[in-house]
Amino acid sequence: ERQFGVLEVHGPDLDDVRRAGQAILTGLGADAKDQLRPRILYSDVIERVTDAHAIIINRNRAGSMILPGDTLGVCEVTPALFAAVAANEAERAAPEVTLVDVQMIGAAGRIYLSGPTAAVRRAQQEMDAALAAVEGR
Repeated sequence: ERQFGVLEVHGPDLDDVRRAGQAILTGLGADAKDQLRPRILYSDVIERVTDAHAIIINRNRAGSMILPGDTLGVCEVTPALFAAVAANEAERAAPEVTLVDVQMIGAAGRIYLSGPTAAVRRAQQEMDAALAAVEGR
């Protein structure tokens, strides 16, 4: 990202990914506790999305879309990259939700997810808990 830079590390083994992350921090002379703690700027659950609203939300989507009648969960977080963490936790907690969009670059990250109301609320709660557990300053 323009101001801070983004580096993603992926792998099939979580321990390998953690070791790679630690090697990067060691190389930078930094610690995980030096990061900015995520902060939720906005979060809401909107029930029974209308067809007109679904069209507006989906207008730039090429894949996952919200359907009329679904519940929409919206979350905005800073630093933006934590939107990826929150989205991952949402999918883990409520696999029946659809990740409509995840934006993790910019001033703030955004997550739009849809599905049954109970699942969207469960996903929102898990995103809140996961972000609250992150160490940092």
